[in-house]
Amino acid sequence: MGSRLVLLAMISAGLAGCGGSGSSRQPDGKALFAQSCSACHSLSGARSPGRQGGDLLGFHFSRTVMLQFASEMPVRRRLSPAELRRVADYVVSVERGAR
Repeated sequence: MGSRLVLLAMISAGLAGCGGSGSSRQPDGKALFAQSCSACHSLSGARSPGRQGGDLLGFHFSRTVMLQFASEMPVRRRLSPAELRRVADYVVSVERGAR
């Protein structure tokens, strides 16, 4: 009985790690920016000589332009259209807050 319980717990843990159970919460724009954009870009308002893409805070792109810009960036893992929208929304919201 004890080994059966351990086996059941292991299967449940494995399914949870594969998305078989639990929430399907997607990363927000801030997390996606950190994962996919921050190696080349920052949003600090300061010059970023160590990042080849530089700081994005001063550009004040429209959402449409930011979405196009984000979709053209070379990233390790191509972002889905929904992820691109979240990144663009995040960057635009940070830019608006800095004005």
